[in-house]
Amino acid sequence: MLDEKELKIIEEKSKEFFNKIGLDIELQIKYREEESDILEMNVLNIEDAKMFIGKQGLILADIQLLLRKVIRKEIGKEIYLTLDIDNYKENKINNYKSIANSAAEEVVTTGQQKMLPPLSAYARRIIHMELAKRDDVATESVGMGEQRRIVVKPQII
Repeated sequence: MLDEKELKIIEEKSKEFFNKIGLDIELQIKYREEESDILEMNVLNIEDAKMFIGKQGLILADIQLLLRKVIRKEIGKEIYLTLDIDNYKENKINNYKSIANSAAEEVVTTGQQKMLPPLSAYARRIIHMELAKRDDVATESVGMGEQRRIVVKPQII
């Protein structure tokens, strides 16, 4: 974990980073609940947020990388940082969890396995983690490359 001085520097440098591109932002910084060594940063009230998120979050990922490098240079040590803009990532995670639970309910109701559409490794991980909390279904990834998908199966007790 970072100390108060380092957190203050991170907040100041992050605001300065966005100010240099003409944005006056509101910033939320907290440690990730599951992993206390990962700093979560959410930029709120940003004009034209979609422009800074990009298609499938690609621009957001680039901004996160740049910001992490700026901060690492400033505080002199590696940090683990996730950047979100207007809760884009949080909403995406919640959407994947909803897909997972809907599929699980369908599998439990019908007793038949359900194959989800091809998903990114990130999305598959979220779905596997969400359904691992349940004891009435099991998940398995099948396929290769961009066609890799999850099969949700009823758990035989």
